[in-house]
Amino acid sequence: MKKHVICLAISALFPLCLCAEETPAVSSSPVAAAAGAAVPLEHKAGSYNLDINYPGAGVRYFVADGKALELLGQGQDHVFVGGLRYYLYPGSLRQGGLSPYFAAEADYLGFKGDYAKGKGFGAGLYAGTEYRLNRTFSVQADLGAMYVSVKDKDTALMESGLEFLLNLGVNIYFGGVK
Repeated sequence: MKKHVICLAISALFPLCLCAEETPAVSSSPVAAAAGAAVPLEHKAGSYNLDINYPGAGVRYFVADGKALELLGQGQDHVFVGGLRYYLYPGSLRQGGLSPYFAAEADYLGFKGDYAKGKGFGAGLYAGTEYRLNRTFSVQADLGAMYVSVKDKDTALMESGLEFLLNLGVNIYFGGVK
């Protein structure tokens, strides 16, 4: 039961998101313009987006160019996870429509099952990339390691461990600077 809660909590902690793309710059080359050459996805201060993943969602706000905070929530099978994630998008790694990033996350989780009820926390680091599909949407994938610790309320039993996660999601950019 405890291992199931930890695995569910961890899978809820690492979403994969889609992000919106920038409008391609005007090119003097007719070949590049006809081919729809990819323009790097720029994450400008003041931009924000909705992150949709399974089984939850988040809101990401760019506090500075290439740096964002995301408030996220996820839930499934009587497990709720809420947390904060910090993103760093190094400009030197961007190529075309790909925008690699590094992230750190801290989460609170609560669970209630037929035989157990409790709470815990998770903390992790991961790396991933966004791929711009168009001006508004992008897809995102990341891989990371998260340490999760949960404690049963009635028995005071604790379970903790390191888990590796792969996350997928969609980002929808709206408002702010694009």
